[in-house]
Amino acid sequence: MKILIFALSFLSITATAQQAFRYDLEKPDIRHQLPAILNEISGLTDLDSNSVACVQDELGTIFIYDFKKGEITSRHTFDITGDFEGLTFTGKDLFILRSDGRLTEWKNFLKPKNSYHHSNLPVVTNNNEGLCYDPKYNRILIAAKSKPNEKELKSERYIYAYDLSKSQFNPKPVYSINIDQLTTKAMDLNFKPIKADNAKGKKNLINFRPASLSVHPSTDEIYIISAVDRMLVVMNRKGEITHIKALPPDLYAKAEGITFLGDGTMIITNEAAGKTPTLYVFEMTGGK
Repeated sequence: MKILIFALSFLSITATAQQAFRYDLEKPDIRHQLPAILNEISGLTDLDSNSVACVQDELGTIFIYDFKKGEITSRHTFDITGDFEGLTFTGKDLFILRSDGRLTEWKNFLKPKNSYHHSNLPVVTNNNEGLCYDPKYNRILIAAKSKPNEKELKSERYIYAYDLSKSQFNPKPVYSINIDQLTTKAMDLNFKPIKADNAKGKKNLINFRPASLSVHPSTDEIYIISAVDRMLVVMNRKGEITHIKALPPDLYAKAEGITFLGDGTMIITNEAAGKTPTLYVFEMTGGK
């Protein structure tokens, strides 16, 4: 395990040719203030060119939101209450992640006849929020928000995989991001982090608590949001960090969801965090 962790962490700071970052995070092409029922919107996934599915972390209900019309079009209940954080759609089935690692699989979600079941994944971290479909490998990626339980690994943040063909969770991380190395990379990229309190009340430059992630359909990069840092991190398939972007506080009260349409359009959602929940749509700059 330690050999794997070192290799993955080392890759995260290796120099690499990178794709251009093609979004203006300060100028969404579409902005929506979401209804109060979505004040604590967490999981987000695209369904088609007009609609996304989302979940708020206290209700076991899937909300279908038409971001062209700016309205909730339907609701689908799968549980009563819980800490629901991750959501992803494979084009056929919908998956919902509870923070403790319970995974709900809702088969044929958009069909009249569908069914769902729950399974408890053997996760090794206490808080898991990020969930996205990875079509290249027919798997789901799961980003742990909390640090590992082992003290000597407290600077690592892991991303795990759930194999859809085998319905099997891999307890070994497929990616690991080291906080110290990420901080160094952020300085190299002129990223200026906010100073956030850690669990002991001390100021950290970067905490990096992944809240959501998504695979870009054309660049194949993985976009990861850390709400506590108001930070968007982009890495390639080798685990190398290619971009670190700030999420301005006047726009991003608490970014908790990210997804991409097939044409590269990016959608980000924010919890209310004392303000109002929002949904932003970003077209790629420089053409499709």
